[in-house]
Amino acid sequence: MRGDAPRHHYVKPMWIGLNLLGFGVAGAVFGALQRAHSQRYYEVVTDALVAVRIETLDVTRSLAAFGAVVGTAQWLALRRASFVRWWVVATTLGWALAGSMVGLTSGLALGSISNIGPHRPPAVALAGVFVATTAVAIVPSGAQWLILRRHVTAANRWPLVTLASLILGVTVGGIVVRWFLVEVVPWLTPYDFPSAKALVTVGAIVGVVYGTVTASWVDRHLLGHVDASASVGDNRAARNAG
Repeated sequence: MRGDAPRHHYVKPMWIGLNLLGFGVAGAVFGALQRAHSQRYYEVVTDALVAVRIETLDVTRSLAAFGAVVGTAQWLALRRASFVRWWVVATTLGWALAGSMVGLTSGLALGSISNIGPHRPPAVALAGVFVATTAVAIVPSGAQWLILRRHVTAANRWPLVTLASLILGVTVGGIVVRWFLVEVVPWLTPYDFPSAKALVTVGAIVGVVYGTVTASWVDRHLLGHVDASASVGDNRAARNAG
């Protein structure tokens, strides 16, 4: 591919930087929307069904906005690839679907954490966190996989790469922001969650980790090979003809 050598000097830093920017801005948008929409319900709504309705609606639209921002940032890095036309749409819809699953789970099981809905035993809350985290880690990348599967031969690995990067990113972001910036350096308080102030930092950390972990895979499979500009079927046909 013509121009490959110089391209490798900037693709990875660009991908990492745009994900830092995208996740950071998206985190701020998500935090601001959640605080504006949900704050009046904190410690007021204790009925599970009411909490499900509120949380599902609020988290779905907040994570849809989150996905639109992240998808747009990633599109800027991938914009020359043939599959990228539907990237923002797929990313937005994937995060929105994840949001509906997170909202449903939150209303049923996470009242002790979200302060909306009934307080649950720690075991129930922990199970709810697992379900919500799994939805966030798998569903958006699954929607992106629907775009990639006809264009990238290694597309089936993308959800696994994304899963690992988001789990690591959320873990690091949670420790740094929820512990270090609250308990060690008191820049935030427990009452700042959710808010744009708190989640812009979480998002930026997640973006850096996500971008760093996925950069080599993206460079190799999405931007570094002919697979990113031709369909899998075309590639197979070319190999058979050879």
